[in-house]
Amino acid sequence: MKEEEALRRIYRLMEAQYGPTHWWPGDTAFEIAVGAILTQNTAWGNVEKAIANLKRGKLLSPHAILNVPR
Repeated sequence: MKEEEALRRIYRLMEAQYGPTHWWPGDTAFEIAVGAILTQNTAWGNVEKAIANLKRGKLLSPHAILNVPR
């Protein structure tokens, strides 16, 4: 846990110095997480399309995704 606290402290210091970087696009923390997961296996253009489709289908939430039939 000590490492996590140190990383958070470093992050806070950097954010105080440089401000928000907006390095990852997304409207919510969940959308950012989904984008990060999808990016592991596909090109960014396809990630953007997938997220747009999830938004269009009102499926960009943990509960909505969980309840989608296979």
